[in-house]
Amino acid sequence: MHNRYAKDGLVCMSVTVDEKDDRDKALKFLQAQKAEFANYWIDEEAEVWSKKLDVSAPPAVIVFGRDGNRVKTFTTEEPFSYEDVEKLVAPLLTEKK
Repeated sequence: MHNRYAKDGLVCMSVTVDEKDDRDKALKFLQAQKAEFANYWIDEEAEVWSKKLDVSAPPAVIVFGRDGNRVKTFTTEEPFSYEDVEKLVAPLLTEKK
């Protein structure tokens, strides 16, 4: 989606909460996926980031509108595909700022 919609204002980022020893694996995965967007590593206890992000566990996709408000959070608690995410994101990109 980043490659398809960045020109329309989509900003993507990835966040890993993997243990420090697994960071390299996460980075190699992102490189293999050609993830050309910001990638971050959270070095906090699960209770901290889980509360801040309001997600129970990874993986999750959090979608924000142009106004900065959270539109939806996709988690494995309710199975989703990236097609589901794209169906939500594409119309958001046509909204005025």
